Amino acid sequence: LALAGVAAMCLMPATHSFTVGPASPFAARAAAHSHANTLDQRPRAAFLPAFGTALLRPSARAPALGTQGVKMAAAAGAEGKGKSVLIIAWFHAEPKQLELVRRIYKKKGFTDIVIQESPVHQISTPRGWYQTFISCIKNGGPNKDGKGENIARKFDLVHCMSGGFLQLYLLLAANVPIEFDRLVMDSTPILPQPKAFVRFARAYMNDNGLSAVTKVLPLSLHNGYQTARWSVGATYVRLKHKSFIKKQLQGHDQFEATNEWTRWAARNSAKNNYDDIVDDAIETVFNRKGLHTTFVYNKEDKYINTEEIQSIISKCEEFGGKADEVLTKTGHIETIFRKPKLLFDAIADV
Repeated sequence: LALAGVAAMCLMPATHSFTVGPASPFAARAAAHSHANTLDQRPRAAFLPAFGTALLRPSARAPALGTQGVKMAAAAGAEGKGKSVLIIAWFHAEPKQLELVRRIYKKKGFTDIVIQESPVHQISTPRGWYQTFISCIKNGGPNKDGKGENIARKFDLVHCMSGGFLQLYLLLAANVPIEFDRLVMDSTPILPQPKAFVRFARAYMNDNGLSAVTKVLPLSLHNGYQTARWSVGATYVRLKHKSFIKKQLQGHDQFEATNEWTRWAARNSAKNNYDDIVDDAIETVFNRKGLHTTFVYNKEDKYINTEEIQSIISKCEEFGGKADEVLTKTGHIETIFRKPKLLFDAIADV
């Protein structure tokens, strides 16, 4: 396998053309036009999230447009004019799917469209949370290193899709100044606790020809394994932070806040005390003055716990915000693709 890998690395430059980015604005315009024409020729169903193939496809595990952000606002008028939206994408979202989301929003009158990826390895474990948090602290935000649009600003709307809720929580917890008073929770939240990710994984396998795994692997054993895995990862984070990262952050203007959050999150994760982390995530995201949140979901969606959504709606009202729901019959995060009118009618006030 190692020899095959070396051979592939040698052969691919001779047989494939790789382009990091267009050399000029004119080339960028031509490339975008060519890409749009290619997209128009494909059947619309091809854009729907291919959860099944993502499990096996290497490209889905390594996003082609960067691990932190995707610059999707190259269209005219994306300089802050008109309505703005920050879309925090689902796990394994492909560039062509994100491009379609951008086009849908543009058609609905949004001109400032920014899409933020949600890399699975950074969102689905306490170890990944730590990496995301530290990256935000060091860089002042995940996209300040030039890999994408700057998200540390005000948006008219924030749209979280599936795992995007946890990404938003980490960004806000790391004090990235994202301002918004209109929020869409699309087939989410998936809360920061092992059982939520086990539920997601088992639904994923059942939908994609791997139901034999869920039949052989009892839910209790699966939850136990995931909890133990997270605890080990959190313990590693505590040791790493104490030994290395803490020293690197000495003198940083957010050192105290970073040190406190990291120790708190790692300690609770290592001790399997996720209730406090869940409560903090809910308060961080939803306890915002004047926030209006719309929850878009299917009550039959096996990827999420709909009872938790009802509980969070009540929390939003306790915080003094407004919350409503849009019930759909579409699959997980498919509303914007199959029934976009339901979504945009609900956010017509933006």
